[in-house]
This record gives sequence, structure tokens and C-alpha cells, in this order.
Amino acid sequence: MAPKAKFDPAAPENAELIARFERFGLTTNSATELVRTPKSGTAFRALVDETGLEGKTFPTGQANALVKLSATGSKLSPDARKYVVSRIEDGSVVSPDQVAAAVKYLEANPAIPPDAAAFDKAAGVGISLTLEQLPGMIKEYISSLAKPIASWADQGPFMGGIKGSTSDLKWAPAADLKNAVESVFTELFGDKAAAAKARAEAAKASAKPAKAKAAPKAAASATASSSTAGAAPDLPTRIFEEGFLSEFHKVGENPQIKPELKVQHLKDTKGQVYTRFPPEPNGYLHIGHVKAIMVDFGYAKFHGGRTYLRYDDTNPEAEEGRFFQSILETVRWLGFEPWKITYSSDNFDKLYLLAVELIKRGKAYVCTCDAEKIKEDRGGGHGNPKPCEHRDRPVEENLAEFECMKNGEYAEKTACLRMKQDLTSGNPYMWDAIAYRVKKAPHHRTGDKWKIYPTYDFTHCLCDSMEHITHSLCTTEFIPARESYEWLCDALEVYKPRQYEFARLNLQGTFLSKRKVRRLVESGLVKDWDDPRLYTIIALRRRGIPPGALLAFVSELGVTTLLSETQLQKFESTVRKFLEDTAPRLMMVLKPVKIVLENVPADYSVTVKVPLHPKIPSMGEVDTTFSREVYIDRDDFREVDAPDYFRLAPGKTVGLFKAPFPVTCTSFNKNDAGEVTEIRARLEDPALGGQNTGKPKAYIQWVNAPGAVKIDEVRYFKPLFKSDPPPADFEADVNPDSLEVFTGAVIEPAFYQLAKKSIADARKESHERTARAAQECEVANEENKGEKKDETPKDGKNHADDPIVTADQLVGMENIRFQGMRLAYFAVDRESTIKCIDEPADVAPGPRDGDKIILNRIVSLKEDAGKKA
Repeated sequence: MAPKAKFDPAAPENAELIARFERFGLTTNSATELVRTPKSGTAFRALVDETGLEGKTFPTGQANALVKLSATGSKLSPDARKYVVSRIEDGSVVSPDQVAAAVKYLEANPAIPPDAAAFDKAAGVGISLTLEQLPGMIKEYISSLAKPIASWADQGPFMGGIKGSTSDLKWAPAADLKNAVESVFTELFGDKAAAAKARAEAAKASAKPAKAKAAPKAAASATASSSTAGAAPDLPTRIFEEGFLSEFHKVGENPQIKPELKVQHLKDTKGQVYTRFPPEPNGYLHIGHVKAIMVDFGYAKFHGGRTYLRYDDTNPEAEEGRFFQSILETVRWLGFEPWKITYSSDNFDKLYLLAVELIKRGKAYVCTCDAEKIKEDRGGGHGNPKPCEHRDRPVEENLAEFECMKNGEYAEKTACLRMKQDLTSGNPYMWDAIAYRVKKAPHHRTGDKWKIYPTYDFTHCLCDSMEHITHSLCTTEFIPARESYEWLCDALEVYKPRQYEFARLNLQGTFLSKRKVRRLVESGLVKDWDDPRLYTIIALRRRGIPPGALLAFVSELGVTTLLSETQLQKFESTVRKFLEDTAPRLMMVLKPVKIVLENVPADYSVTVKVPLHPKIPSMGEVDTTFSREVYIDRDDFREVDAPDYFRLAPGKTVGLFKAPFPVTCTSFNKNDAGEVTEIRARLEDPALGGQNTGKPKAYIQWVNAPGAVKIDEVRYFKPLFKSDPPPADFEADVNPDSLEVFTGAVIEPAFYQLAKKSIADARKESHERTARAAQECEVANEENKGEKKDETPKDGKNHADDPIVTADQLVGMENIRFQGMRLAYFAVDRESTIKCIDEPADVAPGPRDGDKIILNRIVSLKEDAGKKA
């Protein structure tokens, strides 16, 4: 869970600090991210002040290396940090990996100056590898391995092995190394795609014979693949097989302050991976949370482990029941099932007792300074903290004062419990962080029982400990927090999980701030939190983006510790690629104009079979009717022909997709406004007097006029803001043309068949998933039989807002997805009414009185013109 922050990069104090960091050599994005996370920015400024770097400018790589040192080097002595800075300045230590290796070496060998040769070897100093050198080195490394490399399937573990080896290859640029490895593997094992196909065929051949599939049927039997219905999306596994996520410790290998803690941990976990997803229930999740959910749940799932959905509900003023429910639905929609749903508030009693124990150990004290004094003592944002005047209060006095806090005898912001940490550390998280604060607000689960609430810094690591989390996964702004996290667990001598940090997902051209989205909603500039122009997950779902496409997007980006910003074009490209292989295709006309075939009888009718996907025969085909009157799109007709124009124009012949013969325009009619209202044409059927015109140069889509399904609205979404990135006064920058609505569009009648089948498939899959989740819950309860539960209905907590697991959570109108040929990919909006989808399976689908069809454009068929590549 990201820390709460109201951040405006254009605010004078922030803009000044961003500019200051840019002068060091950081990019605008990196500088902004540093200022966005105050403790990281403070750590960097403390390093600058400590080592006399103010006023200097560095190449971007060296500036990033200094930031890495400020985040990871807090345990080093000041002299050791100055030594690493000197090596960054002279250009011998420049990459984040080198800084991490240098810090690790100096933590183990604290003498300054260090053994220069040993330091250089450990930090990869002086190693410069060219692309030409890599293939030979890779082959030599392969020959040195005890276990031979046998196929492309070994590529992921092989890459991960290099990073953990003593080979100089680990210092090669990541992109060059990956390209070189793929080149060597191609030489050894042939083309990667061909090898993958061969493996799949071999696996299929060795598998048990499956039941023969029925031949694809037309009409009602046709549907998209399960990926487009309600099925749980496949979990991409590549990110767990190679790179950052493949290098974590095995269960039980994380060090503990007392050996018996490890023994108990292994007994409780039985050697399984345990992770948690800990959102704060104060808003709707956004696209950045997709990455966190996939990493938290996916890592455990990949290793056969378990994941808690733990609501971090320690701030009673910001939490609402709708957010609890939405978070659960979002997690399940993305394809994951929580092993258990827990709440930080379940542990309030235990956390309070641990706070008392911390006081008794002389490692916490009650501070009654005001906020300004606390900030001043903590260095005022510039480092050099000094002890609080209450730091050395006697234990008994602290216990009495903490009891006064608990009993509500202090007003809010007049007293807090602070941890007595390490003021000599270069890490602001260790400058006596606050553990408890006074809040008189009632809590949604515990009511008025508590007048004090624990902070994130106190709660998070201890809840991880209580739930025996093996891998505590979070984003890089929490790198400095790791020292405090470990300090608190060791101070209380409880099990200490291992925290790992990865870069969060940032998207160009938008913002993900809950506070800013709330302002847009409350001012009416967007319709709600699920307005498809937003990047909340409920908005993406409503827009029609499949959950599998979101997981594929995260997988393609990979998981690293490097901060970056992803272009929206990359996101849309991934969605487009996913839909290309999963969405059926229907003929649809956005701006219809009628063609009347003059040379056919009034009752002319031909049945035409149209495939739902030209490259995926298993999707089947649908029957549609071709008659005397059909609709085409206005954009497919010109009043005046041109040599480079290949669609319909007076005297010109064009093909109609899958129609028996092409048509030739003979004339057209216009209204008083000068708009074409009807096109007269000849069907080039020789039996009806038509001509043999040969194969047309172009084919256009069409919809038969009799029986055409009228679409009430088709909504096209464009960037919400005129500027990129949006300015501080973003409300004034909202693009008035960000929503374009078309009325009068038509689609072929097979739409109803697709709609009914898509929803039926989604319901079937969602009920099966929900039943499996309930069964797994019963297994978990059976395993834990006899354990004392804090979360039982007799616990005195209010369970009115507890989220409920239901099958219907996974079934929505957005499951009806398709490609409107030559237009875009579309999904049905939640405001639609399609009554036949709720009728029994044996009732033929079709239009019903009261139907209302609204379509959302998911994404265009190709990158929109005018966008940067």
C-alpha cells in the first residue's frame, strides 16, 4: 500500500525541490518521484548535506546512483557513505547494481578505506563489456555449469543464475545481456517460437486424449474464447521465472534475531510461501495496483503458496464500506482468490500490548510536542535530527502517559507514542518514527473502543509478522522503511519477514491520485469513479479492458527496481494485441447510410456465413442475411472519386465482405443539408444482369437493413486532459472533447447470440471459481481448527462492512466484447439492458422490448493518428 500523500508537483515548495534535484542530474520524472516520497527525498538531501555535494551536477547515471545510495546505505557509517560517493563521482561505480553491491560489501567489511582490490571486485569496478564479447562469455559460462542447459525452457533460470553468480556477465547492460543470451540460445536450440511450438505439440501428444471437440456451429453456438468471457485470466509466469522476482530467498532463509523464531515460522507455514496485499480502504484501486496485486498474489500462486487480502484499516476517518467491497471484487476480477481476508484492526488489541512491551523495553516514549516541534527535532527536512525533550522519560512515566492517551485524556495532535530508534542513522525512517497517535473518530469495526490508533510504520511489519508473511512485497518508496520495519520486529523479538521492493507502475498523460480523482468526480467533470476515461480499475473494467490484458501489460513491462514512466501507447498496444487473439468480430456500421440494390427483386435474400474470427476457426461462424437493402458506413462512400480511393463512389465497384457479389454505385440522393441519404447500386450478379468485374480492389463491412440491431449510443473515449502531463489546475485542463458519442449505429443480429453466450460463459466460470474459493476456505479453516480466532462474530467487532464473496462479482456487461470490423474493439456498457441474456438457455436470443444498447470503445484497431510512436 502506498503511503497517503497530497502531492502537487507545481506547488512552489515542491517545484523548487524538483528543480534542485534536476540540477543534480536527475530526470524530471525521477526528481518528481523523489519529492513525492518525502522520506526518500529527505534521505537524499541528508546524503547531499553529509557529503558536501550541494551545487554539483552529475550525469544522469551517477545522479541515480547517488539516490540509490541514499536509499540503501543508511546502515553504513558516514565515512563509508563518503567513500561510495567518491567512487560514484570518479565514475567507477555508476549503476544501481554496482551501488547495491558496494553497500553490501561495506556492510560486511566496515573498515575505511576498504581493501581497494576486494571492493572493486565486489562492485564490478572496471568491468566494461561490449556486445561482441558477450556471446563468447555466455558460452564459457554455460560450459562451467554443473547442470547442463538443455533447451529454451532453461532461459529464465539461466538469466537469474547469472545475476547471482560471480561471473563478470552480471555487470553487462541488461538489454545487451538478454539479446546476447537469446542469440546464443538460438544458435544452440533453434528458433525460439519454433521451439515453443514443438514443446507445446509434444506436451499435447503426451497428454491424455481429450474428448473430441464438436465441429464449430453457426449462430447460437458461436462465442469468443474463454478469455473474453468470465474466465479467470491466465497468470503470466515469465516475471516469476527470471529477473528480480526469481531471486528471492527460500522460505525460512530470512535471518531472525532468535533461532527459535525461524523454527516456529517453518512450523506455522509448513514451508509454503505467504504473501499479502494490504490496501488502505479509502478509495478505489487504480492501474498501478494491478502490478501490486499481480506481484503479491502471483508470486505466491506461482510457488504454490497463499495470499492474504489484508485491509490496512488504521485510519478511521477515511474508510468507507464501498471501498472494502470494491477492493475484493477487483482482486477477484483480476483472477485471484484471497486465501484469507483480514484486517489490521483485527490486531488492535495485540498491537496495543506490543506497544506497551516496547515501552517496557525502553524503546518507545510518549511525546507531547506539537507537530512543528517534532518536525524541527527531526531536522526540518534537512537531516541532522536531535533528541526529543521527552526521549528519556522513565518507563513508568511513559506507561502512565500512554494509558492516558488510550483513555482519551489527550486531545488529537497533542500526544503521540514514538519509537526510540537511531538518530545517528542517515535514514529518516529511523528518527523516532511515530507508533501511535490520538484520534477520537469511531472505527467502522471497533466502534468507540479506541481513542488511539497505530500508524502504518508500527502496524504493517507487525501484522506481517503475525500472519507469518514470508515475502513482504512493496514499492520502492518503502526502501528506506525496511530498516525501521526490521528494527521494530527485532526490538520486540518477534518473527521478522523479509521486505522486497519493486518500482511502481506510472502511466504517462494521466494521474492516479485518489484525491485528484475525487475532485474530478465531485466537480462533475467525470461521471463517477468508473468513468472509462479514468485509470481506476473499475473504470478500466467498465471500458471493457479484459483482466488478462492488464496482467499481460504488467508482465511485458517486467518487475524491476528502476523507476520509469510508461507511455499510454504501450498500454493500448498491449490491450489491442490481447483482443486481437481473443475478441470475436461482428459487422457493425457506425454512421450508416443505406444502399438500395436496384437490380434485385424486393424479396431478394441470401444467407451468408461470416466467421467470428478469420484466424481462429474454433470461434465458429454466424449466419447473416444479405438482401436488397443494406447499410454501409458514410466514410466508405465519396461523392467524387479519386485515383487513390478504393471504396465506393459513383460508377465504382467495391466488394461487400462475404457478400456473394460486389456492387457498383449508380447514383445517390441527398437531403436539403447536403448529406447523402441513400445510395443506389447494382449487384454484379451475372444472373441478374450484372457484370463480371473481377476481384474488387477493396472490401467494406455492411449490415443488412432489415433486422439490423440499432445501437443507442457508441462512446469513444479520448485523453481526458489537453496537456501531458496534466497541470496543477487540472480541472481547467479537462478536454471537452474527451467523450464523443455516436447515435444511430447498427450491428448485425448475431450480436444477441454473442451477448447471451458471453454472459452465460461468464456466469458458469464465476460460479465454478466461487465454489472453488469456498472449498479452499473450508480447507484453510480445517487446517487452523483449534486456533484462537480474533475475527469470529463474537469478537465484539462490527462486521456490517465486511466484503462478501459472490459469483455475480465476476459477471458484468463488459464481458460482452467484440471487434466491430474495421472500426475498433467494443464492450457493452453497464448502463445497457439486454433482456435475452437473463432468459433460459433454450430461448432463442434476440431483441426485446425495453432493450438499450450502449457500447464503449475499448481501444482502436491501430494506434490513433497523431500519437507519438
